[in-house]
Amino acid sequence: MELNEKLLSLVADIYDAALDDSRWSTTLAGIVDLAGGQSGGLVRIGAAGEAAISHAVGVDPAYIQSYIGTYEPFDPSRGVLHAPVGQIQTIRDWIDVDEFRTTMFYNEWTRPQGLEDAANILLDKSAEGISRLSIMKAGGPVDRRMYQVISHLTPHVQRAMLVRQKLQQQNEQETNSVSTLDALRTAVLLLDAEGHITHANASARDFLGEGEILRSVRGRLVTNDMNVDRVLRQALAGTVVGDRAITSASISLHMTARDGSHYVGHLLPLTAGRRQRFGASYDACAVLFVSKAALDTIVAPDLIRKLFKLTPTELRVFLAIVEIGGVPDVARSMGIAETTIKTHLARIFVKTGTKRQADLVRLIAAFTPPIKV
Repeated sequence: MELNEKLLSLVADIYDAALDDSRWSTTLAGIVDLAGGQSGGLVRIGAAGEAAISHAVGVDPAYIQSYIGTYEPFDPSRGVLHAPVGQIQTIRDWIDVDEFRTTMFYNEWTRPQGLEDAANILLDKSAEGISRLSIMKAGGPVDRRMYQVISHLTPHVQRAMLVRQKLQQQNEQETNSVSTLDALRTAVLLLDAEGHITHANASARDFLGEGEILRSVRGRLVTNDMNVDRVLRQALAGTVVGDRAITSASISLHMTARDGSHYVGHLLPLTAGRRQRFGASYDACAVLFVSKAALDTIVAPDLIRKLFKLTPTELRVFLAIVEIGGVPDVARSMGIAETTIKTHLARIFVKTGTKRQADLVRLIAAFTPPIKV
């Protein structure tokens, strides 16, 4: 295989290694072989100065350990840390060859391995640290062929390292996002435009498993209320066509379980600002928060009382209807006759401008935080 063909093949291997870290050792071995080197390593030095060899080939593990533990501070190749990024430098760029051969580093670490020179390239430099590539040569100094091969491959190694860093950052962000979502007691479901669930946190998975108010049918979210389903589908479709009425505001949904308990949902589009970036990482256009409508989910009961001019008893009935359910159950829990509860409920309807108990739950949704930790 001609040199150019080998170089092109190695370039492909380098980018494959960016996507699959397990490929780096084989790829690094290919670089060392084509360049005519004996060994090579990818070295990472952190912000605090600690060195670590990410990948190495052609070096005995004992020498790797002694390099990190003892010899790295005495390596003249450290001079590459002050060189321009991407520039190839050899031992001669930092120290006279005769002087180098008198050093402890040469006599105790380099010479026993049969090494004489090394090509070093600073791949990247940032506040988090630096990365460098070292290709070590036996039997003489870095020659023209080694320089030519490394010069061709260096830009691709740099890009591959950058791609790897970006992927690692993205994976860390996704891992942190998943951990944060799973820590919430509120059910959180990320949905695409057709209602498919692209992510569900632990609480949401519990809801789906119970099937009381939410179900997953072939990966698509389904509620037990056709009207809620219709509103949900329309809202999701609206995020795609850019309906301004629903692309930024949260939409409240009321859901009732088979046992009569009430749940509040908030559908928040992920099509604007920073939300859009978050949604893109999950292939989602909206996030649905679902929690049980209960006293501890209400931000300010006193605000509701003042806003609608409810008496303390009317507020108690209002909240009990939302939390407990129908008139008979509320009457039993409060120790009041059903007729009395109905009288208070009629006054509540008038004061709040509602007509049904379900309307009260929807009203509560406006005063309920979408996220419960």
